Amino acid sequence: MRRSIPGLVLALTVVAAAQAAGQEPAQADGPHLVASEVSLSRNDAVLRVELSDGRELHWSLRDGQAFIDGTAVGDAPRGSALDASWRELLNRAMETPAASLPALLVDWEAPSGNGASAGSALDRSLEEAFATLQAAPVDAATAEAQAPPVPSAPAAPGFSDDSVSRLVEQITALQSHIKELESQAARAHTRNDNAFSRFFGHIGRGIAGILSVLVTYAVLFGIGFATIVLGGRRFIEGVGDTARHATVRSGLVGLAASFLVVPAFVLGIIALVISIIGIPALLVFVPLFPLAVVLAVLLGYLGVAHAAGEAFAERRFSGEEWYRKGNSYYFLLSGLGLLLALFLSAHILELTGPLLGFLQGILMFLGVVLTWAVATIGLGAVLISRAGTRPVTSDPFSAAEPSMEETHV
Repeated sequence: MRRSIPGLVLALTVVAAAQAAGQEPAQADGPHLVASEVSLSRNDAVLRVELSDGRELHWSLRDGQAFIDGTAVGDAPRGSALDASWRELLNRAMETPAASLPALLVDWEAPSGNGASAGSALDRSLEEAFATLQAAPVDAATAEAQAPPVPSAPAAPGFSDDSVSRLVEQITALQSHIKELESQAARAHTRNDNAFSRFFGHIGRGIAGILSVLVTYAVLFGIGFATIVLGGRRFIEGVGDTARHATVRSGLVGLAASFLVVPAFVLGIIALVISIIGIPALLVFVPLFPLAVVLAVLLGYLGVAHAAGEAFAERRFSGEEWYRKGNSYYFLLSGLGLLLALFLSAHILELTGPLLGFLQGILMFLGVVLTWAVATIGLGAVLISRAGTRPVTSDPFSAAEPSMEETHV
């Protein structure tokens, strides 16, 4: 595609020079246009002109910048309004005779929007360069009568008006073909970029999701580990025992608490405002109440994770092996892994792309529901057990009657 541009430029230069030569006897004494050259490619849009006084001027858009005689005058991004208007102007300049080209360039108005400063600079430069070339041409008959007789030069072999017309038609067809090839290449490049970005986008999001789950797992275990080391083991175990033995009760209490936490906060503020204690207690209540709710939910989550790990250990080990290998750290470690397994599995499936996207969505939904249920049950267990200080070791809703075997003993 790029190889055809020099031929196009050379042909345009020859045509413009021939037309300028045909118009030269009719120009005024001032400087006039001798030749023009247009060069269009994917990244460049260049206009070069040569005047009769020997000056060479050129204006171009190259690599997102606008240039006047090699000096950058502003930004002109590819695909912007300035870029489209400038390329349209150069396309029209290819088909405009040399005598009408200055008027075409002077009449061009730079569009507003992105690249407006660069467009204004190009517009002013074109007007300054071609405004003096707008004098009306001398009438052909008058010029012929006033000019001394000039011997006619022999015509170049094989070069006639028909040849020039055919050459212009071929150039126009070639230009259309080049535009079509550029459009096809741009569409293919866009398709390849989209496929590439989609493929690696799924991998990147999957790896980021896996890392986020692992970081969450490490942070939660670190908080639980620090709580156990600092003497909070009985609180976590108390909440966990309550969540295991009074699961339904804990869930109902936690659900009710989640609906009443905001009204309780608002009513507490109102009560303190109208009470004798007043503003000093309010300054303590406002920040500590949300903090207490967050800590209660976190303690409840860790307690349920501890209970889940303990239940998993009971199924995995038996007898003395369970007492030997089971401890709070192991229960917390395995329980957190069970609670976060759905999220980890969903992000692993995301690495495969959109093929298993439906299954990934189901796993993410189940993970969110499980997290909500664990937080609700944990919050209720914290409230029932007084933050683990009074654990419930049996289900209060279960029947307390003796079994049939015990009645016959």
